[in-house]
Amino acid sequence: MEAELRTLAQACGVAHVLTKPAEPQQVLDVVQHVLGAPAPAVVAPPPAEAFAQEHQRVLLGKLAQKVDELEQFNAELEMRVSARTAELAEANARLSELNLFKDNMLALTSHDLRSPLGAIQNMAELLIDDTELPEEARHFAQNIFNSSRHLINLVSQMLDMAQLEAGKVKLECVEMCISDVARWVLDSLETTARAKSITTILVAEPGERPILADWMKMSQILTNLVGNALKFTPEHGRVVLTVGPTPEGVFVRVTDSGVGIAAKYLPYLFERFRQVHTRGTNGERGTGLGLAIVRQLVQLHGGTIDVASEQQKGSVFTLYLPAAPGASAPRADEPHAITVFPRPPAKSA
Repeated sequence: MEAELRTLAQACGVAHVLTKPAEPQQVLDVVQHVLGAPAPAVVAPPPAEAFAQEHQRVLLGKLAQKVDELEQFNAELEMRVSARTAELAEANARLSELNLFKDNMLALTSHDLRSPLGAIQNMAELLIDDTELPEEARHFAQNIFNSSRHLINLVSQMLDMAQLEAGKVKLECVEMCISDVARWVLDSLETTARAKSITTILVAEPGERPILADWMKMSQILTNLVGNALKFTPEHGRVVLTVGPTPEGVFVRVTDSGVGIAAKYLPYLFERFRQVHTRGTNGERGTGLGLAIVRQLVQLHGGTIDVASEQQKGSVFTLYLPAAPGASAPRADEPHAITVFPRPPAKSA
């Protein structure tokens, strides 16, 4: 730069040029020379054309230098991007391999575990029913039965979650009334409700429209929700399952009088392995996967689910499902259908 600046300074008529940093003696020499020299002759300003050419030459040189720097930087950047893209492609391939390995391991584990666990459960049930066994032995058999049932449920839910995440769950949809599924679920859980003296009520509001859904998956959704309500509701409590129309389809609401959930946990309630309460009111155990599976199954059906809860006052889970294509509009003149479970025992003749 110094040579170019000196050339430009001379073209402008500058007599002396000092560049920083300058030695003190150099500055003194120049000052003394200027003070001792006769008045400099007036130098005619350079022609405008010569000045413009010199200035243009300096600017073009700097511009060319910057262009070279930018090209070099761009080449280095492209090399970095190519290297990072190759790393990402390799990482994605590795993740795909690990994901496939995980799916295969889950399928193999679930298959290899279900059979022996089912055998353990069956044999424990036989021991429980054997009235000739001592009470202590039957108590141990009951513990074996409960533990094996918990493990079977855990294996099944892990496999369900893996299939949902892999997009391998296929719905076999038929037109149905969700209140029929709700009634079947409450029937199947009647024994659980009786064990804790919990009253379960099904309320079918007028105007219900049919939906297009997979019966097994829909029953799994409601079984999880009602099962959780029973698990976290103390004895002599109440669980209400309500089905009714919405402008777009139907809603299903599960209301309980259980222990409730703190507000800070509600945003994370549907995440995997999120358990606010690790055990139910009677010591029942969960897996932390039930609500995560419920949300994904509801979304597969084109629906949504939300929750409201207050500690020691119970929880309300509500899911919304679209009506089947071509389903008739809700009728407002239909009466309510109310079913109470457990049903009272029939009177003897």
